[in-house]
Amino acid sequence: MTSAAEALQRSLDVEVANHSALEAVVTSACEGLGVPASGSSLRCRVEALYSQAGEKMREALHVGVKKALAVVSSHYVGIDLSTVCEGYVLPDDEMEAQEEVQRLEDAATTPGDALAAFFDAEVELPPLGVQEPGQAGQGGP
Repeated sequence: MTSAAEALQRSLDVEVANHSALEAVVTSACEGLGVPASGSSLRCRVEALYSQAGEKMREALHVGVKKALAVVSSHYVGIDLSTVCEGYVLPDDEMEAQEEVQRLEDAATTPGDALAAFFDAEVELPPLGVQEPGQAGQGGP
């Protein structure tokens, strides 16, 4: 083999190894998040992972809001949560409303971080048990 052909072969071998490693990580992530991975192209699996991640983010947001409302209602017995769930009470002027939202969000940042930290122990990510290329459970290239 000529040196050019050998260099090209080495480059191809590196690309194949990188693809195999990427495929192993994606397969492991699919298995960890319960996303069907068998028979799908790598692109389809990554798109399914992206969709699943979005759904998990929505679920986390909903759980977080529910927990925050539960904490607030434990401090303010008789609070009308349905009214709270209508959103902010803001001035009619759009600029004043934006400034008020910013002020409220700024005021909630530190206590919000503290409350979120209170629930950190409940957050679990499935382990990413990456398989080596060629191990069982890995699809073909």
